[in-house]
Amino acid sequence: MPTASSIHSLFSALPDPLVEHLEKSYIEIKMNFVQRKYEPSELNGGKFCEVVLRILEWHTSTPKNYSQFGIRITDFGQTTRKFESLTGFPDSVRFHIPKILNALYDIRNKRGVGHVGGDINPNHMDALLIVSATDWIMAELVRIFHNISVTEAQKVVESLISKKIATVWEIGGKKRVLNTSLKFDERTLLLLYDSYPKSLQAGMLAEWTEYKNRTEYRTKLLGALHRKKFVEYNVNTGEVCLSPLGIKYVEENISFEL
Repeated sequence: MPTASSIHSLFSALPDPLVEHLEKSYIEIKMNFVQRKYEPSELNGGKFCEVVLRILEWHTSTPKNYSQFGIRITDFGQTTRKFESLTGFPDSVRFHIPKILNALYDIRNKRGVGHVGGDINPNHMDALLIVSATDWIMAELVRIFHNISVTEAQKVVESLISKKIATVWEIGGKKRVLNTSLKFDERTLLLLYDSYPKSLQAGMLAEWTEYKNRTEYRTKLLGALHRKKFVEYNVNTGEVCLSPLGIKYVEENISFEL
């Protein structure tokens, strides 16, 4: 089983431009989804599809070749169907990956993401579909290029992306912010962001941020965030909820990478 630390080491057999575009498009999808930026997440699904299509072209061609980046793919659906006749390759290459790519690309173009004025606005369910499908495709590519089982391939993909987005770690019923350079108010906002739209208790936040003085945490830190309108803090119930201003601050100022 490969012990890769990056997508580059997993797909070292591929030409560098393919690997670079694959890594960029996949990581962007995952990061945008974690940050609840669902529209960019879907838009980059189209970019991911175009990269994987080129990988399949390279993998199935003799001599090795693929459509160069910058050259527009005029009929994506028709292009994906050309793999069906390649009987020397597994069904995953001939049917499964191309059909999923075509479906994702269609969502990108028909669901108000790729073009202004679409009839349906992007939403969480579309983004969730794209994230799940791209994870599956990545696992299949790992399995194809490394000849390992589906379970092993999925573990490899999960370990790759967790290195990028696991800023908040959940263990034993509690959460920890792994980026220790963040200040306590930023850790608080990040924990609330991770749980949004669910509110959290002040005592729980103090424990999770590892702020030693619980009283000071409530009066000083949460009080300041409340006055800035980053959170709504109910001193009677102890309930803390992230506000739209708090969401904006997290997305624009806090890094999700370790």
